[in-house]
Amino acid sequence: FNSSFARAQVEKVKVGLLMINADAGVFVAQEKGYFGDQGLAVEITYFSSSGGPQMAALTTGELDVGSGSISPGIYNSVAAGINMRVVASKSRVGPRGSAKYVVRRGLVEPGKPFLLKDLKGKVIALNSAGGSSRLYMDGLLRKAGLRESDVIVRVLPFNDMVGALSQGAVDVAFLVQPFITIADEKGIGVGIADLWELFPGHMTNNLFYSDAFIRNRPTLAEKFMTAFLKGQRYFYDAIVKKKDSLDSVVDIVAKYSRSGDRKALRLGLSVTELTPNGEMDLKEIQDDQDWYFQKGLVKTKIDVNQMVDLRFLQSAVQSLGTYR
Repeated sequence: FNSSFARAQVEKVKVGLLMINADAGVFVAQEKGYFGDQGLAVEITYFSSSGGPQMAALTTGELDVGSGSISPGIYNSVAAGINMRVVASKSRVGPRGSAKYVVRRGLVEPGKPFLLKDLKGKVIALNSAGGSSRLYMDGLLRKAGLRESDVIVRVLPFNDMVGALSQGAVDVAFLVQPFITIADEKGIGVGIADLWELFPGHMTNNLFYSDAFIRNRPTLAEKFMTAFLKGQRYFYDAIVKKKDSLDSVVDIVAKYSRSGDRKALRLGLSVTELTPNGEMDLKEIQDDQDWYFQKGLVKTKIDVNQMVDLRFLQSAVQSLGTYR
């Protein structure tokens, strides 16, 4: 009798995460017991990307909840009939310098600003050729009055970019923290554009629900969302409103994420912008799809309303109240 009673009290929810700073709200909700308060036992699985294996696991119902950016792979998966829904945003481009285009110092003449039109013919390092970083580069080039054919793109992992800049192997790099600070402290690069100036508020990471989770366990899907938002709000209170110490969040993220580098975590988390209301921008999802379609990265356009389900977010925000 007792074991069945305990089972009735706790429901298991399987969650796929990339184990990055954007997942901090989920880590906080887990660590602070917000999921437990809702009667949920959350089991976290690491995935290296939002596409491929994670999409497959959401389709089979192996995963209830997934996460990542809405990359071309997500649009293509939904077009191919993969049953998942985007249910909330987790993080967005914030005003505190989460990503920057940095030019190597040798290209900047003393006392003269680097002009964006001088990007023509330069080698630009991106962390991926097919996702949002390519979309973001398009924003930079448009501002410079240039096109993609005017520059040379090299794909490198973030942690190789500062070295490539210092060796002159690339001219410009799209950097995130802690690499922005490293390039700056070592005098290797100069920031020429902040992502906030180009794509303010652009969603960088989202929460996905499997079709089976939505259909078969809607009450749990709602409870999960409520606990998740509480985690997001705790983070926002601590990091943006500075109501709690940054270190309290660094401790939690260090425990769950795969990073033991606390200095890097501090730098990264201090500029991370989690969404306290999980707010979603449908027009942005539509516009991004149009852009990816033009570039041939999305094969078939879908009605974005078919890939989004706002019910759980709306009811969680209603029960918690809107965060201001």
